[in-house]
Order: sequence, then C-alpha cells, then structure tokens
Amino acid sequence: MSFLIKQPELLLTAALALALLAGLLLHLRARKQNRRREQELARANEDAQRRLRSSMSDTRAMLDQGSAVIMVFDRVTLTLLFANRQALELFDCDTVEQLSDTVLMRPDAWQPSPYSLLDFERWTSQLKASGFLRQEWLFSASAKAGIWMDCYLSNTVFEGRPARTLSANNIHAYKMNQAANKLRNRILTGINSSAPMENLADSLCKLAEIRLQNTRCLITRYDQQRDSLTPLGNSGLAKAFRETLPAIPARYGSTSIGTAAYTRNRTLCESILDDHRWQGYTRVVADLGLRASWSEPIVSQRDELLGVVTVFSHRPRNPDEQQLDDLASIVSLTGLAIERKQWQRAMEAAAASERFIRQMGVDLVNLPSGEEFEPNLRYLLHRVVSHYELGALALWERGGDDQAFACLATIRHNTPDTAHAENPGAAIQPIAGQVVTNMLQDSPAEYLTPQDALYDRIRLSDEPKPILLTALNDEQGENSFIGFLAVQSRFIYIAQATIDHLQVIGSMVRTVLLNRRLVHSLASDVENEQRQRKKLEGELSVARSIQMSMVPGAGHFREQYRNWTIEAWLQPARAVGGDLYELIRLPSGNLLIAVGDVSDKGAPAALFMARTVSLLNYLARSMDGDLAGIARALNNELCRSNEACMFVTMVMGVLELGTGEIKWLNAGHNAPMFVDNKTSPKLWPGNPAAPFGVYEDVDYAVASAKIGPDQSITLYSDGVTEAFDQNGQEFGEERLLNLGYRAANQGEGLLTYMREQLLSFAGSAPQSDDITLLTIQRHGTIHSVERDSSKHPAENS
Repeated sequence: MSFLIKQPELLLTAALALALLAGLLLHLRARKQNRRREQELARANEDAQRRLRSSMSDTRAMLDQGSAVIMVFDRVTLTLLFANRQALELFDCDTVEQLSDTVLMRPDAWQPSPYSLLDFERWTSQLKASGFLRQEWLFSASAKAGIWMDCYLSNTVFEGRPARTLSANNIHAYKMNQAANKLRNRILTGINSSAPMENLADSLCKLAEIRLQNTRCLITRYDQQRDSLTPLGNSGLAKAFRETLPAIPARYGSTSIGTAAYTRNRTLCESILDDHRWQGYTRVVADLGLRASWSEPIVSQRDELLGVVTVFSHRPRNPDEQQLDDLASIVSLTGLAIERKQWQRAMEAAAASERFIRQMGVDLVNLPSGEEFEPNLRYLLHRVVSHYELGALALWERGGDDQAFACLATIRHNTPDTAHAENPGAAIQPIAGQVVTNMLQDSPAEYLTPQDALYDRIRLSDEPKPILLTALNDEQGENSFIGFLAVQSRFIYIAQATIDHLQVIGSMVRTVLLNRRLVHSLASDVENEQRQRKKLEGELSVARSIQMSMVPGAGHFREQYRNWTIEAWLQPARAVGGDLYELIRLPSGNLLIAVGDVSDKGAPAALFMARTVSLLNYLARSMDGDLAGIARALNNELCRSNEACMFVTMVMGVLELGTGEIKWLNAGHNAPMFVDNKTSPKLWPGNPAAPFGVYEDVDYAVASAKIGPDQSITLYSDGVTEAFDQNGQEFGEERLLNLGYRAANQGEGLLTYMREQLLSFAGSAPQSDDITLLTIQRHGTIHSVERDSSKHPAENS
C-alpha cells in the first residue's frame, strides 16, 4: 500500500483500468439489453405483420363473398387498388390492372352517353372527408355492352392507405325495364296522337333491342298491291335494307321475312349463312355482321297480313322462351300501330274518295249526250285511273240486239287525259255475252289470270297481271249485265277498299249507261243539243199530261154527292212532280182518299209517283179498303228495287159516306186539318209512322174519326205550309189553321177560297215545291149528285 502511495502513477493507472473495465461491463450489459429488446420488437413486428396479412386476406375474402360489386380506389390518385371477384366477372377481366386499364380508366371504353370518364372523376372528387355519394352510372361491360350500376362512394383506409370504396349493385334489368316502359308509353302516346309511322317504327325497334339484348330489329310493312314488304324507319339497319333490298317478295324462300309473310308463321333461322331461306340474300346481312334471324308475321284482327317484325343476332343462336314472349309483345304493339295508321289513312282515303265519288256522280250525271258522250266518259274514267293509281281500266257495254259486249273505252295510266284522246279500245273485238255472264253470275267481282281463256280477249297491257272484272247489273235481274269494268293494277293486286269504291263508281256508270240507252230510245234521231232540249220539253209536257191524268180530274177535281163535297187541286212546281192525290171507290161502296208527297222533285219523283199511284189503285181494290194491309203491301213494294232510296209520305183514309166514319193512317205526312164551325180548326195528330219505301215490313197504326154535318177535313202536302212569299216568309201551319176557319163560311167553296188565299200570299215568288190540297166537306143538307166531267171515283159506283 505504501508502495502504491509512494508511486501515484501506478495508482492512477489502476483506477483508470478499473474505470475502463466497469465501463466495458456496462456497455456489454446495455448492448445485451438492446439486442434482447430488438429481438422482442422484431417478434412483435412480425406478429403484427402476420396479423395484418391475415386481416387483409380476411377483408378481401369477405369482399369477394358479398353479392355487391366492390372496388377500392386510391383517395389521391384514383388508382384502382382492389376489385372483388364480382367486379372482375361483371367486367370480364382477370386482374385488377386489366379492369383499370381496359375499362375504368380508358376514356374510349366508356359508353357514348350519358357519362364519360371525366364525369366519373369529377364525381369522386366531390366526396368530402365524411359522408358518402350515391349515383347511377352506366359502365361498359363485356363486348362493350352497357350495364347500369347503383353506386355508393365512401372514404376508407385500405391496407394502411387512404382510399375510397365504390360499392355498386347491378340495376341493369331494372333500368332496362324502366326504359322499356317509358318507351312503350311513348309509343302508345305516339299511336294515339298519329305520330309518323317511321318514327313509331324506330321506337318499336329500339324497344325490341332493349328487351332482346345484343340484337338488331327491323320492321317491314306489307304492300298488298305489290305483294311485297318494305322496310320501315330511319335506323341504320332499315336504311341498309332499303339500299340493298328495298322490296322483299312475300313468298317462301325470300329471306326469313318473306317466308314468314307467306306462311303467316314464325320463322327462326339459327344460322343465316347455312339457311336455305336466306340463299341469295346473305350478302345483305353478312356485311352487317348479322348471323341469326327470328321473323314474326304481324296479322290483324281480320286475319290480314300487315307486316313482319324481324330480330337479328350477331351470333348463330335460337331465342329462348322469354325472348319469344318479348318478341310477341313487340309484334302485338307493332300491329296496333300499323292498324291505327291504316285506319287513319283509310278514313282519310274514304273521305277523299267520298268527295271524289260525289263529284264523279255529278259529272257522270251531267255527261253530254251524242257524239261528246264517249270522249267525256273517257276523260272521267281517266280521272278514276289517276285517283286510284290504277294501271288500266276498260268499260265494256252489252249491245242492244246481239247481246255481245263491246269495249266502250280503254284507259291506261300513261295515256293522255284529254276528252278527245284516241280510244284504244275501239279496235277490240266484241265478246259473246254468255261468256261474261257465266263468269260473273256467282260473284260481282272476279279476277282473270293469264291462264283463263277470256284473258287475251280483255288484255289491258303486255304484262301478265291479273285483271279484275266488276259487273254492271241491268234492271232486269241480278244475272243480267249491261256491262262490266275491267281493271288492272299498276302492280299486282288491287286493294279491297279500292275495289269497293270501283263498285260504287260502277253502279253510277251503270246508271249513266241505262240513262243513255233511255235517251237514245226516246231521241234516236236527235242531231244536236237544241233539238234534244226541244224534244225533251215536249216529252216533259207529255209526261206532265200523263202524270196529271193519273190523278182524278187531272189536277182539278170536284164532286158533290148527297151532302158531301170533295175537291182536290194539284200544282207541280216543275213540269212533272212528286205530289199525288187519289180517290178510289171501293167494292164495298166506301171511298179511299189519299194525299202523298214523293221525296225529291222533277222526273225521278214523277216516276216514283206513277209507280205509287198504280200500286195504290191495285192494292186498294184487291184488299177492299183494308188500310193496314194496303199500307204494309204498298210500303214493301216501294222498298223493293229502290236503289235511288226514294220514299213517299202519305195520309190515307177510308170514308164511309153514309155515316161519315173515317179510318185513316199517317205515313210520315203532314197532319190533316179538321174544321168544325163550332170550334177552332185543329190538326189530327194521329200516330205517324215511317214513310212508304224506307223500311220493309212496317206496321201502320189505323186511327178512327167521324166527320159530322158542317165539318170538313183538309189533306195537303208540305208545299202548302212551306210556300214562301216574295220576302221569304213561310206560309206555315198557323196561317193554314186561320185560313181553314175563314174558309168554312165562304160561298165559293172551301178549296177554292184556300187556293186563292195561298196564291195571293205567294204572289210572284217562284213556287218551291209541289202543292196539293184535298178537302172533304160534309154539309148539313143533302145535295144532288154532281160529277166532274173528268176522272172521279163515282164513275165505278
């Protein structure tokens, strides 16, 4: 120790050595502790990493197990970090990178509308730190087909990174149903509002393409005259078909469209390139990438072909049951649209044809006779050809003596329409009448084909098209023909509506031919129009005399029998008229009295009046005053062969002269006026029924009354009450009743006074209608019998 004290250097060195040893021991200890701590941290980190990997694996597995589409994006860069199995399958991708690069983040991979990649990026950037966003997006799925998704976007942390989670549900079926329903409602609205058929066809095709995914639709409309189908609409497919195949024949083997139209059955072609029904037409669809076709005919409620709906697929396949049901629904809706459009067009065409036929009837009636008849008739027939877009029309007329049919006029659509154009039918040889009669006796309209023996005799053009024959019946009977119309379409067949209109025009032409024959028979030696007019005036004068001779007293009748005075007066408004009166002494001794008024005026009314008078005389005597039976039989006879739809109103009664009892009926005529000196004049209302000649089998009610002494009844036509003065004021029933009251006390006679007062009221005003007055007056005292020198009912007593 003392040695160490004596040597301090050694002591210092030893202390330093001890200090260094202690420091080294402390360092070794601290290093050991640090190593142990690092090992613990490494084990903890490894455990944490293992738990994190397990958690991420569980999260991915959980996301893959759900039914929703899950995609996770980086919150800053919008890089796709994760997509679950449902997302990869929906977009037909194998990896997340493929989904990101080829679908989501590629601008041209998005649908043309309504959204783009830029819209999607803007939407995601709107999400704040908390909350979520929701929107429906249209993405591009496999084969670039659009698919609607209902998307929710929210913030999250994914694998330790700030991210955004997109959760989406497939609502494509819902959106397609919604779009289909809206489109169907729009189509129905368009049908009701008469939208253009081209627009409706486009909407119907779009509806079909929504219902039947990955298909193309084409609607073709049937043209009956051409017997072919034409594409409808302005879609690309319709335009392509119009350019390459504008008209598809409706026959078997002319594509599935023509085959469906011909067979009226559904036609399915699984592979167009291998189907014989598309042989010769595959080029049309091959360029469009169409490989299968499903054609369904559109048939109306009346079993008429309207068109064909065809759905094309881009790959060979047949439709399933659901697709066939959807196709049938489209066909039904298309049929409704076409029928509505056809109905509208038919109504418009019917209105136009009605105006045309009405004007044609006026022009036919006003055709000049003589040499100008046939040229003007050809001009009118040319108008028929132009209006109905016919190919040719010929009018054949039966001769009067030899009964053969001769061609009166032949009109073709490309011939001049002037009245003095050359008649191509003049050189055609006549045809024996029995040949035509045998063909048309069973049907008023019949088609001739090139195989028929008569075809070459009536040939209208060089093309072998069917010729429609329409009979013009004579008045002698249904199987007696005055002529026929031969009509040929510009295409193949003539529409049924046009055939109906041609038959109406044919009936008017028949009347013209009959009238022409009548005129020729009455004026065969007429040289000019003036001579015809003079002859006609003479004939009208004779007709007036004949007509007036058919009523008692030739229009001025008066008879006194014991205490009865019966007077009648008839004054037609024209040379001949339709008013009539009749007094017929019956086998029973009673007197039948009638006053009538035929519809219309002039010659037609006069002819109908003559027929009525003749029938009335025959029926009155054969039935001996049975009013109801006479009226029923007269009505039925006048209804028969009444093509002009004329009728006659009439008051008819049977008077028993001994007692004054009268039975009477009213067939739509003015009510008789009853005059009694003790009371004011009045009208007998009776029980009016329909005029004679309107409806068959009408029962007429018979009323009873009695004419006492100093009483009278007045029968009259509407020409009395509807007479006008120079100021246009009507005579009316009130003036008639006042006149009847005053006339009862006039010495010159009841009818004479009423006639003078009526003529005085009218003055110089033109007579607008036939005037008939018939008075039956019973006196209190008995007069001697006074007979008119003309015809009267007492002649047979």
